[in-house]
Amino acid sequence: MNRDFELGDLVKFKKGSSPFRELEGTGGLVVVTQLLPASKKFFYGRVCSTGDEHLWSYDQFYLLSRTAG
Repeated sequence: MNRDFELGDLVKFKKGSSPFRELEGTGGLVVVTQLLPASKKFFYGRVCSTGDEHLWSYDQFYLLSRTAG
């Protein structure tokens, strides 16, 4: 598995990959908030519409926008 995301990147749920896709207004957008050096499968991210932070799998997302930093 390839870890393509960096802290602050904006990622979006792949179609059919998340329960959040059905919630109105979420847009499926998540900001990467913490990388897990020991894991090549998971990262923490904050759902943009709710502010809830969760542990996610890299294969659930695609990169929408790189961080400016």
